[in-house]
This record gives sequence, C-alpha cells and structure tokens, in this order.
Amino acid sequence: MGVVQIKKVLVVDDNPDVLAIVSELVAASGYQAVTASGGKEAIEKAKSELPNLILLDINMPDIDGWSVLRNLKEEGLTNKIKVMMLTAYTDIGTDIFGLQDVVSGYVRKPFSNTELSEKIKELLETEEVIIQPSTPEVKKKGFLDKLFVKKKETPGGMEKAQKTAMKFELRKGYGYIIKETKPERSFEIFVDQVTHNIQGLCITREHPGIIRKKWALEKTPIIWLSNQLGRVYVNPTNIGILSDTIIRFIEKSGDSVVMIDGIEFLIVNNDFEKVLRMVHHIAEATMEYKCRLIISVDPRTLDIRQMALLERNMEIIDVMSSQIAAKPIR
Repeated sequence: MGVVQIKKVLVVDDNPDVLAIVSELVAASGYQAVTASGGKEAIEKAKSELPNLILLDINMPDIDGWSVLRNLKEEGLTNKIKVMMLTAYTDIGTDIFGLQDVVSGYVRKPFSNTELSEKIKELLETEEVIIQPSTPEVKKKGFLDKLFVKKKETPGGMEKAQKTAMKFELRKGYGYIIKETKPERSFEIFVDQVTHNIQGLCITREHPGIIRKKWALEKTPIIWLSNQLGRVYVNPTNIGILSDTIIRFIEKSGDSVVMIDGIEFLIVNNDFEKVLRMVHHIAEATMEYKCRLIISVDPRTLDIRQMALLERNMEIIDVMSSQIAAKPIR
C-alpha cells in the first residue's frame, strides 16, 4: 500500500481564464490538474479520470453545477470524490438541498489564490481513505450538518413564525395520509406547521416557484419531482436518493414536518411495492425522530389493496368524505 500517487483535481469552469488560473494554482500546489469547460465534459472526465477532488463551477451554459453534482451522486461517484463548489452567488438557498452530504465546501467568486489554495490543501491533505465499505462512521461533514441543526441554533430554511395560534396540531412521531383530489388541505396543514417554528421539507410535483408564490413559502426547502434537469429537482426514478434525502433531513432536523405530494407520480415511474417500501422507511424515521409526516394521496388512482397497504400505521384524513369536519386535527 505504500505507493505514493499524485492527487488529481478536476477543475470545471466555462470561463477559460478562470480555468487556466485555477489549473496553474492546482499544479503549483503539487497536484495534477484536469480540466473541463462545461457540465457534460465534467461528467465524462469525472468518470474517466476519477479525480480526488472536483472544483465545480455552478453557473454553466450546458448543464449547471447542481445538475452535474446530482448526476455524479446518482452514479455513486461522490462516494469516492470530494467536491467543492465555485460560486458567485451570495446565497445558495435551497439549490444545495439534497446534495449537502456530497459537498465538502465552497469558494465564492472572486476568490484569492491563497484562499483557494488553502482550501484545496485542507480537503486533499485530510482526505479520508475509504477502502473497506464496512468502515464504520466514515462520513464527510458537509452542508447538511450546518443547514439542519438542532433548535439551539437558528436552522436554515425556517419560515418567519406567525403570532397567531396553530390551526392544525399534528402529533410528533405520526404520519398522516390525506385523501384529496388536489393537495390543498395537505399544503394548508404543512404551511401551518412551518409558520409555527417547525422546520419543513416539501416534496412536490409542482414547480417550486409556483408553490412558493401560492403558499407564501420563502425559505422552506422544496424538492421538485421532475424528469427535467434543474437545481432543485429529483428524478422520480431515483427513489433511493429521494428516500435518503428525506430521512437525512428528519435525522438532522429533529422537530420537523415532511410533506410528500406526488406519490402517484412516483408509483408510475417505479412500481407500487418500491414506493411502499420508501414510505415505510420514512414512516419509521418519523416515529424514531418524532417528526411529522404528511402524504397527499388521490385514492382514485390506487386500488383497494394498495390504499390499505399505504394507510397501514398511518392516521387518515379523508377530505373527500362528506364527514370531513372543518376543525383542528388532534
């Protein structure tokens, strides 16, 4: 094992001047520089070169950095490769959501040579050598640990608290199936929670921009279930990544609420049994970490058996029933 290899850094930026400067800096620091001038090339180089570190620009014309990173995560490459984002943005907001565990840091543009050099050395010289899959608790401390912290600090993604009393009191550790043709009641309950000092995560089929405008959600993380490339999307076929993202949120956030709108879309793109297993895993995490889970379902899209399996160990709120009462949930 005593063979010493020069560590490799993949520099990704569509600006040729930045690419040249950063590559020189990498080489001067004693590492091998590999370059890519766009998102597609970055994915190809990451697969063929298997660098130790990727310096990844966010704003690129073909595929943005978040989509590149998501692709690398889906391919499992980020298990072995560290990634540092290069960004001119002052606030990355929810763009980072779902990728916190695979981002080791970021450098804001414009950056000084000294700053970037120090950060590169810090990441590469303290690199964990993950050889055996069974090595316990070998984890990178990424943005997830900073974004979702316990209540002693003010966590990111929290809406401004309302002074009015909460309308819907959901019990901690419980999951709620809400039967409705459209996720109106689900969002009413969800918004009520996140505007009363509860950290929220929303998974939805609607575009995040529409959701934020309609329900006045400014900071709550929103994951868009979509086949399109984008910063806050999750491809519906990547159900494992979606499940892992939700469970990590629950583990890190403690007193929180998760809303899932789009179960039917997930079933269409996968199969019912796979989605059911995902729901059960999330429900178990909900119970263990005293979270609250809201799942909006249109019962017309499922057969009796599927609906019964989905409802198991869940509280039921039937908006479609004539017996629905306009009173708080207890």
